[in-house]
Amino acid sequence: MIVNLIVVLAMYISLPLIWWILRSASFERNNLILSVTLPPEGRKDPQVLELAARFRKQMKIFFWVMTLIILPAVIVPWVSVCTMYSMIWLIAVIFVPYIFFAKANMALKKVKRERGWVNETSRKTVAALPPAQQPERLSVSWFLPPVIFSAVPVISVFGDSWPDSWNMVLLVTVGCCLLVTLMSLVIYPLVFRQKLDALDEDDTLTAALTRVRRYNWTKCWMGMSWITAIYSLVVWGCRGNMAWYLLWTAGYSLIILGISLQTEFTARRAQRTLTMNREESPQVDEDDHWLWGLVYYNPDDNHNFVNERVGMGMSMNLARPAGKWIMGISLAILLAMPLLGVWLMVEEFSPIQLSLQGNTVVSQQAFTTYEIPLDQIENTELLEIMPSASRIAGTGMKNLLKGSFVVEGYGNASLCLDPNKPPFIFLETDERTYILGGDNTAEIYRLIQEN
Repeated sequence: MIVNLIVVLAMYISLPLIWWILRSASFERNNLILSVTLPPEGRKDPQVLELAARFRKQMKIFFWVMTLIILPAVIVPWVSVCTMYSMIWLIAVIFVPYIFFAKANMALKKVKRERGWVNETSRKTVAALPPAQQPERLSVSWFLPPVIFSAVPVISVFGDSWPDSWNMVLLVTVGCCLLVTLMSLVIYPLVFRQKLDALDEDDTLTAALTRVRRYNWTKCWMGMSWITAIYSLVVWGCRGNMAWYLLWTAGYSLIILGISLQTEFTARRAQRTLTMNREESPQVDEDDHWLWGLVYYNPDDNHNFVNERVGMGMSMNLARPAGKWIMGISLAILLAMPLLGVWLMVEEFSPIQLSLQGNTVVSQQAFTTYEIPLDQIENTELLEIMPSASRIAGTGMKNLLKGSFVVEGYGNASLCLDPNKPPFIFLETDERTYILGGDNTAEIYRLIQEN
């Protein structure tokens, strides 16, 4: 149940985040309500305000309905079923509210056309206005130390004599850290290449909004880069201690999430404060390029990425080949998520088959097979109680321990067993140690002894 709770909480966090982001779009920011550019009178129009209020009500109902729907997953007795259920739930959470938003956006665009709030001057795109007191773009030298620090553990993997199981965990972890710090060198400058945040002819407002975006963008990427480098070094220092590794990983994830949310919230609050109740008519209206208010599509724009109109994020230009590819890959990955649940169900429900085939002990379960020739076995023991074990890499369920573990009294070992069904066979070879189980463990142990 604890594992289920962790899975559910990891999925559930997306619901309040999506709810908050979409709900905030129903309030006036940057001349926009529900991602529709409106003149001053339009932002106060009763019909517009009623559409926004109706959308917020839909989102509130959706929030509580989806909260109730996810709760049964916590008490499901199988981790794999819980994971499958939660991932299908997550896909619904990601897609359904944006359908509500798209409908509200199209309804408001219809009102905008009917009221004549679109004119030729408001269709133009302002490419540049002279900013005042813009924050300077940081030198790339600020991002080089995190790259160097995170590269050291990666290099060490090929030089230190770590156990193979820890080597893989360490390589994947610090490799991802190095990728994040390298990405900061590429992604951080992008926001400085985009158009300024111009809404009307007020140069001072343009400068202030651009400053908000660039300052928070800088703060976010600088913080993520340095925190990631520190985490990489700390994980390297764990030296195979999985308890500390998991603890530091959880802490790192929370810090990165906190940095991202804090900078986004700060940017949105500042944008709302700067633009709320302005009386100037908008001179920048790109509604036709934002499909359903969500997706940027402009064949005349050669940028692959553009600034989101609210917040500090960036969006892909789906009119460009790169945008189509990235969006297609992202959707494929998202829709394929339930396959992980299928894989876990195969793992959890496939029986463990332990047998002696000729002169080889064979342990098979789902997609894993261990083969241990009898002439390589140096020591064997029948265990009536499974010692305490902590996972390095593999599967750790209440009815299945499979993969690389650190076992109390036996060190690193490859496991394939149901901890609830003793006895277990301990097999030691020159290269590896195994602890195996099955329905016929005692019989296999006797056959090994006879051979």
